[in-house]
Amino acid sequence: MKIVLTLLLAGSLLVITNVTNAQTASSDTTNLKAYLGSYTLSSGSPIQKYTITAEKGDLFGEADSYGKNKLVKQAKADTYQSTSSYSSMITFVRDAATKAITGLTLSAQGTELTAKKDNP
Repeated sequence: MKIVLTLLLAGSLLVITNVTNAQTASSDTTNLKAYLGSYTLSSGSPIQKYTITAEKGDLFGEADSYGKNKLVKQAKADTYQSTSSYSSMITFVRDAATKAITGLTLSAQGTELTAKKDNP
C-alpha cells in the first residue's frame, strides 16, 4: 500500500510519500539479488560451498549444510558480518568492468578463504 499526501502551502506544492514496510522489504530483497547464489571455495578449504539467500530484505549465508546465519550489512561496500558463532566477515568481489559479483572472501578466526560464484 502506498500513501501519497499532497499539500499546497503558500503557493508551494509539498508531496509526502509513505511506503509500507512490506514494499520496502520487497525492494531491499530486489537490491540483494546480485549477491544470491552458491559460491565454491578454493580446493583444500574446510568449506566446499557457501550459499547466499535472501528473506524479507535480509541476506543469509550457509557454509556447506551447517545451517544458515543472517548477514549484517557493514559500512564498507559489499561487506557483511555473519551472526554465526565465528562472526565471519563476508566481502563480495565484483568484476572491475561489469560490476557483477564474481566471488567472495570469508574471513574468520585469522583465516581468509576465497570463493568463486557459481554461474555468475
